[in-house]
Amino acid sequence: MSISPPALVLVTGASGFLGTHIVTQLLDGGYRVRGAARGAKLDLLREYFKANPNFEAVKIDDIATGDFSAALKGVNAVIHAASPLIGKAAPAEQIQSAVEGTLNVLRQAVAAGIYKAVVTSSWATLLDPDHKDAFAGITLTENNYGKATREDIINGNHNPFYTYMGSKILAEEAAWKFAEEHPEFDLATIHPPFLYGKFLLPPGDGPSSLGSNAILYQLIAGKGGRPLPPQDSPAEYCHVADAARAHILALRLPKVPAGGDIRNKRFIVAAPEPAIYTEVVKYVAEKFPELRDRLPTLENAPPLPGPLSKSDTTRAREVLGIKQYIGLEETLDETFKSLLEVDKAWKFESPNS
Repeated sequence: MSISPPALVLVTGASGFLGTHIVTQLLDGGYRVRGAARGAKLDLLREYFKANPNFEAVKIDDIATGDFSAALKGVNAVIHAASPLIGKAAPAEQIQSAVEGTLNVLRQAVAAGIYKAVVTSSWATLLDPDHKDAFAGITLTENNYGKATREDIINGNHNPFYTYMGSKILAEEAAWKFAEEHPEFDLATIHPPFLYGKFLLPPGDGPSSLGSNAILYQLIAGKGGRPLPPQDSPAEYCHVADAARAHILALRLPKVPAGGDIRNKRFIVAAPEPAIYTEVVKYVAEKFPELRDRLPTLENAPPLPGPLSKSDTTRAREVLGIKQYIGLEETLDETFKSLLEVDKAWKFESPNS
């Protein structure tokens, strides 16, 4: 079942970094969009898209327990992009939001007679939550699955990144099990690594609101000359616009024929060149001279934990038709320009500035 314009698509997490790009591309492609958001972000979302008659915003207070019946009326397909940010919630709450949020959306979609969904998963689900394989020099494909348990995530003494990766693994597996139990349902999952690019809506207050752009912001968030932080998180990235494009292309795919492997609609989308801290700092120092006094020193830079693993994006190329990705330099230009705008707004609003 292919979903084409002017179909009506419900987008959860529509006010988020990725969600706003998904909504924009859907509208540009002729779709009608209903965007779900909560709190103050709902008003920002309405204001940003107010000139487009094909957009409407709906309030959903809790993705894991909220009633979507009104939001799903007349909808042809769902893009579930809502996801808790790293470090914003305790482990049990993060799992609840990720797993039960996903299942709540899918269950209510089927109850409303909607059998097409694209879910934002993560490159993180290809790895175990300790992400050691990110520096094992291997090639990762859609046949890689990380392993995690709810008990280990909640009871283990782990950092927020471990918790995030574990919750995404559990959420994706729950989504595929749901699809396997409902053969009438057509599911695709999109697996980008860290997303970089331009904010379309103000992200909020403080670095914790930046999502994966915080990875790059940390390089300009302190005093110049400090040690370069170790690259203990993966160097893979994807421009947010490319990730959004993958979701929309997945809407157009037909359902896997009966008897076929439904998990063949699991797609890695990642740029071919990694974002290594040392190379990012060199580029930013050259391209943004006003930031040189905020960059860490490259003297005695810590080595990578091991050889970088890479992503095989063959399936996204052959099935979705994504043959090119936005390159690292263009991504860094756009991201740092956007981060500087956010940074100036924070300093302007700060009573101590």
